Amino acid sequence: MNYAAISATGTSPIGLVVRLYEAVIGDLGRAVLAIRDDDVSKRSFELQHALAIIGQLQSSLDMKNGGDPAKMLDRFYSLAQARIVEAQIKQSGKLLEELIRDFLLLRDTWVEVENTESPKAPPPHGGGSGEWVA
Repeated sequence: MNYAAISATGTSPIGLVVRLYEAVIGDLGRAVLAIRDDDVSKRSFELQHALAIIGQLQSSLDMKNGGDPAKMLDRFYSLAQARIVEAQIKQSGKLLEELIRDFLLLRDTWVEVENTESPKAPPPHGGGSGEWVA
């Protein structure tokens, strides 16, 4: 995933965080499948990619101005990285599935934040009948 390209396409900063969370969730899901298939190479690749994204998320936190939310996210990212390493060592899909649930909950929270902060789209041109009007 090219993060600069995503940002350049008009995605909001919160939208970018949501996409990064979705990438981590996808990586972890593919790693779970790789564990089930006993595919060490695929498992390692997916977990390394997830760790890289989490590292990027963590390094972008504004610890000076972010207050308690930044501190909590920093702690979450550190714990997530530790859980990924533990899952890699133990070859545990269960640990990764638990982490997927955590990232899904956080992603959903970010989506709610984005929805409350984003201006609502204007109604479609044509009186709102639901039909496409060019």
